[in-house]
Amino acid sequence: MKQGEDYDEDDEIDIGSYIGLLLEDEEVFGTIIEFDDEEGLVTIEEDGTGDLVTGYQDDMFLED
Repeated sequence: MKQGEDYDEDDEIDIGSYIGLLLEDEEVFGTIIEFDDEEGLVTIEEDGTGDLVTGYQDDMFLED
């Protein structure tokens, strides 16, 4: 794990996990459906709308 990440070492983020994603100063919440480790991206299905949203893995976080 990288130092400074917003989640504890005990928390595992994987496909099916519910996360938040910071996009252009807006927080979006949803369920992970895909990782692209080569590009450092994550795709979630957004709550409410069901839209697929892709952002950087470095910008994902767990809700407190």
